[in-house]
Amino acid sequence: MQTPVKISIFVTLIFALMACASSPLSSIPDWIDNPEKHQAVGTCGSHALGKYKQKECAMTRARLELAARKGIEISSLSLMTEQANNLNSSSQLSQKTVQEINSKIKARLVDSYYDQAQDVIWVLIEEI
Repeated sequence: MQTPVKISIFVTLIFALMACASSPLSSIPDWIDNPEKHQAVGTCGSHALGKYKQKECAMTRARLELAARKGIEISSLSLMTEQANNLNSSSQLSQKTVQEINSKIKARLVDSYYDQAQDVIWVLIEEI
């Protein structure tokens, strides 16, 4: 009596493992890990202002990567101040970004990929 039960459990486990193994793999594009030499990849997680700003953020990061390859310096300074009283508090963020550009970088969007499960967008841009 125990042998048929053990065999049925074993067979069920085998079918379950086979089902997991045959599930489709993620369709992540190859360019995310292997962009061409004149291309750059940028990524951005969820954004409070929506999908458009998320894509814009990813494109900015990709452009920064292209700029870094050209030796363009980009510096950023952020200053956060907070004030707190008995029941009131306030905070203020001042941010300043300085770019010194001696050459222009022209780039175009080649492709984008949105990972819905992680709410991450990937963009591929290339230098023109």
